[in-house]
Amino acid sequence: MRPIAIALLLAASPALHAAPGMWTLDNLPKEEMTRLYGFEPDQAWLDHAMRSAARLAGGCSGSFVSAEGLVLTNHHCVMGCVSNLSSKENDYLNKGFLANTREEEKVCPGTEINRLEAITDVTARVREATFGLTGKAYIDAKNAMEAKIASECVGEDAANTRCDIVNLYQGGIQHLYRYTRFSDVRLVFAPEYAAGFFGGDPDNFNFPRYNLDMSLLRVYANGKPAQTKDHFTINPKGAAEGELVMTLGHPGSTQRLLTVAQLETQRDASLAQRLFSSYELRGLLWRFSGENAENARIAQSALMGVENGIKSSVGRLQALVDPLVMDEKRRAEEELKAFVAADAARAERYGDPWSEIEAAQVVARNLAPEYGSIEAGGTFMSQHLGWARTLVRGAAERTKPNEERLPEYTDAALPRVNASLFAQTPLYPEYEKIKLQWSLEKLRERLTADNAFVREMLAIQSPSQLAASIVEGSKLGDVAVRKALWEGGQAAIDASDDPAIVLMRRIDPTARALRSRMETEVESVERRAAERLAQARFEQKGTSVYPDATFSLRLSHGVIRGWEERGNPVSPFTQVAGLYQRATGYAPYKLADSWLKAKGKLDATARFNQVSTNDIIGGNSGSPLINAKGEVVGLIFDGNIHSLGGSYVYDERNNRAVSVHPAAMMEALKKVYGAQHLVKELQR
Repeated sequence: MRPIAIALLLAASPALHAAPGMWTLDNLPKEEMTRLYGFEPDQAWLDHAMRSAARLAGGCSGSFVSAEGLVLTNHHCVMGCVSNLSSKENDYLNKGFLANTREEEKVCPGTEINRLEAITDVTARVREATFGLTGKAYIDAKNAMEAKIASECVGEDAANTRCDIVNLYQGGIQHLYRYTRFSDVRLVFAPEYAAGFFGGDPDNFNFPRYNLDMSLLRVYANGKPAQTKDHFTINPKGAAEGELVMTLGHPGSTQRLLTVAQLETQRDASLAQRLFSSYELRGLLWRFSGENAENARIAQSALMGVENGIKSSVGRLQALVDPLVMDEKRRAEEELKAFVAADAARAERYGDPWSEIEAAQVVARNLAPEYGSIEAGGTFMSQHLGWARTLVRGAAERTKPNEERLPEYTDAALPRVNASLFAQTPLYPEYEKIKLQWSLEKLRERLTADNAFVREMLAIQSPSQLAASIVEGSKLGDVAVRKALWEGGQAAIDASDDPAIVLMRRIDPTARALRSRMETEVESVERRAAERLAQARFEQKGTSVYPDATFSLRLSHGVIRGWEERGNPVSPFTQVAGLYQRATGYAPYKLADSWLKAKGKLDATARFNQVSTNDIIGGNSGSPLINAKGEVVGLIFDGNIHSLGGSYVYDERNNRAVSVHPAAMMEALKKVYGAQHLVKELQR
């Protein structure tokens, strides 16, 4: 029997109602799907769907939609690529991009797309390696075994193969996911920012929406478009209200299985601190953007990300301060405690993992200020220092045997490091300076001027002086310099007088010590305790549940359906006509010129955006919404306001996923952008 944790059970609550879940493909609720929809996917359907799904390694989902490597995803998922390709002369972010030929498709710097090929259960190997161990010994043994398994999986094909250990059910199960790695990814189409994010932050996490949040990429292999036999087709008609629809994507992270003590830490410490910092950072970016049009372009992508994060964090915090949510969490926890205590052998076997986790929270809160500022990188908000951290750590880690390295520098992980480190990304010195200065000021404010680390960092220079010396003096903006330092190894790092390298070399021992404490005193305790909780829940409830999200492939079933907001029904669809009615001529409701010119050509009744009951979270962005035939009937890009607490709880009555309707995508490609060649490819 494998240990499986149980997701939050809300059905018993009169005020909350749980629903679909984020299911791994090997444990779908097939009986429930048959009962609800008369549909049960067979293995051939699942294999095709798995290989038609795509994962953008930077944190989004997508899908293969042609036999020649075309990938459909969100506009906001490629904003980093579009920003990196843009310049003052060619502002692709605001003016849009369309490649009319394959030769015009532009390489996205550092972008990687993965296609899942196989899943293997490696729980027994990991458990054997960590049996009886605690603290640092447990962490080291677990990391070593996972590095060994991943290295065996990748073999001699690291350029084309990626292997990840996926911890499911809070560590109760370990699966090995083997992917085909596509590191040559090129931009094919991206609409203007005004079309891809129409409504801006006011409409974000709301509905009705009128967003063409879509883009197209293409993966290449050996310099040619990759042949992707498994791919989805697009059905412009979409799905009817009440029809079965499924998301197939990579939800990033949920915390539905955390203990009450862990949730209280998030509520009372983590989320609050994140919000304080995010609000200040947004103000900084607003100020920088307001200075001139070029600054606004430079900070545009970052500002959107910060504003999105603020709204998401507020929603999560609202869920955790809701007494109904926390009362239900306590009820479920007490029920499991009673189950364990009811049998003497069971009580001895599982012990008291709740108390162990609660004690670890005290350590976590005490460590959080220094750990977040120093090891987690909150202080070093500069590309120069990000590259320097990678170079300094990479040099040290690569001198060690593979199984003794930090996980992010194992042989299996190095292709990702190389892609990021050697990407041709633009650098804007003034932008880098204001971000770094601000983050250094926050370091001093958070840890106080009396902190030994702060004194060492800022004893001679002010935050503004230190930021200027790093940004103006570092040569790491040159890819050739970074490559020489990487290839030169430890000797090159030791000899470097680059100020970013010098700083990271000096602080790395402190950062590593903080990481070791966090892993030993918090993470190992939580993981060990969570494994026992998973086993207890499995014994209590069985396998009819799903694990928390882990940026691994999941299927969520649902239907096209609106909801009721304060007594008023919300239709599940919007139409093209509504876009023009909503437009005001002023940002963020200003239409792109291409849409103004195309108004008379468009079908005003064509559906634009839609909502469904699918269970999604960050990372699902770009997920295809598919029907029982495996056709794309939507493109997930957001949730409604009620979805913001989805990290901790799902309520089918009003939690909705928001997607672009395929009719809007095809109308736009044909009549707004004149991309007939792409329409033809999508329909083959």
